[in-house]
Amino acid sequence: SPQWLSFALEGLSWARNRTPYRTMVVGNDAEPQVMDTGRVDVDHRNADPAEYYLNRVYKAWNRAVESAETDWVVMINSDMYVSDYWLDSLVQRKVADQRTLPCSLLVESGRIPSAMPEYVRDFGTTVDGFNREDWQRHAQFLRLRNEGKCEPGRLFMPVLVDKQEFFDIGPYPPGNVTWEGNVISGDNVLFHKYLAAGYKWVTCMDSVVYHAQEGEMRG
Repeated sequence: SPQWLSFALEGLSWARNRTPYRTMVVGNDAEPQVMDTGRVDVDHRNADPAEYYLNRVYKAWNRAVESAETDWVVMINSDMYVSDYWLDSLVQRKVADQRTLPCSLLVESGRIPSAMPEYVRDFGTTVDGFNREDWQRHAQFLRLRNEGKCEPGRLFMPVLVDKQEFFDIGPYPPGNVTWEGNVISGDNVLFHKYLAAGYKWVTCMDSVVYHAQEGEMRG
């Protein structure tokens, strides 16, 4: 929706970072009101727009990395709101160790269960209900408390990837797949391929990002 697109872009514009970057918006079977915003850089269209939504999401992520003009790419959802220096932390980790898959610390709303439940905190699950001031204070508290710290990875996004590595190892499979006898997400498949290739999947504890969870799906 235009509202969630504005939400994500607002967070990016407000957050301070020392790392220069460019923003690329990929529309995934975007509706006319989203295209009319003039903010969509890549108009990704699936062969079957009625296909299961997660299948289309993974295809759009692959298109995003493929279309990026930079060697390093950070993928972020439209229902995520970043905070100061979130990008610097991911970049610094990748610079320090190229064979790292660095992800942000997600503070999730609690709408659905989180893999990092100790950080769940509700700052709003809708654009209009988002409490920016409280979020920014909480993000600063977590960033200062966790400065320079990393933990083994548990969540999948935002994630920084090297474009060439991404396609050498991956990309995302076109949906959830059967892996070693179990049905798992495409995210899980890709990250396990990175681990099998000798990469370290880490959560950068001072790269703090809010996740409203299922924003586009539920409004």
